[in-house]
Amino acid sequence: MIICETEFEREDPDHLGYSMLEVDYYAWIPAGSPMPCHRLSLRKNLRTGEYEVYRRYFQRRLNSRDGVTLIIGNDLGREEVAFKSMSLEEAVEFASEEWRRFHGEGRSPDKVCQHRPPDLLPTCKIWEKMPAEERMKALRGKEGE
Repeated sequence: MIICETEFEREDPDHLGYSMLEVDYYAWIPAGSPMPCHRLSLRKNLRTGEYEVYRRYFQRRLNSRDGVTLIIGNDLGREEVAFKSMSLEEAVEFASEEWRRFHGEGRSPDKVCQHRPPDLLPTCKIWEKMPAEERMKALRGKEGE
């Protein structure tokens, strides 16, 4: 996945001071882990400008009914910022390493948008504002690789 810094600009009206966009890395950790169960997400603190990788803790419980068993996570309402940085790239690297720590290597690495091909998020605002001539030049450069 390509993650662009411009996607974090919009404020969450339900969580003032933080970006509306959150990138979820995982929603649970495997049973037997020494850490409590949590979701790991990346967001931007709009007050400080820092990218935060945070854990949102929940309690896992089983719910059985009519022969069907579901695993349900009750949100405990507790968050912990595990990492913060002014660098989106550093935050993405930390979150990716946390994924590998709990879930192994089965995930393609995320990339930070470079605002031009090949590492370009199609909705990148910097790319969209770039003059057409400059975009065409960047696209031709990509074809020549």
